Amino acid sequence: MNKTFTRLKYIFLGLFLLGSAGVLAYHGLWVWPKERCEARGGAWAGKWLKCGTVYSIETLTRRPKGLPPINGEKPEAATASSTSSAKAGAQVEPSAVADKPKP
Repeated sequence: MNKTFTRLKYIFLGLFLLGSAGVLAYHGLWVWPKERCEARGGAWAGKWLKCGTVYSIETLTRRPKGLPPINGEKPEAATASSTSSAKAGAQVEPSAVADKPKP
């Protein structure tokens, strides 16, 4: 009986040490590097365990902010068409609400 308790004691001690080492390895390889990366303003790539730098699209394309789209469409025309569709949607919406039965 005494051998059984001694054996179980060593088994549970080994499991505890193995679990503790696993948690420490997880934090050392994943959690702490991710926190350092995000604190510097980077983007954490968990698949590769690396910290990346975030660039704006203006930096990558070297276009200044505020230019119209390349296809030639003016921003005013895009907003005018979206407001006219919003007005048309607003006209349809009250009739849809009126058709619903009240509980």
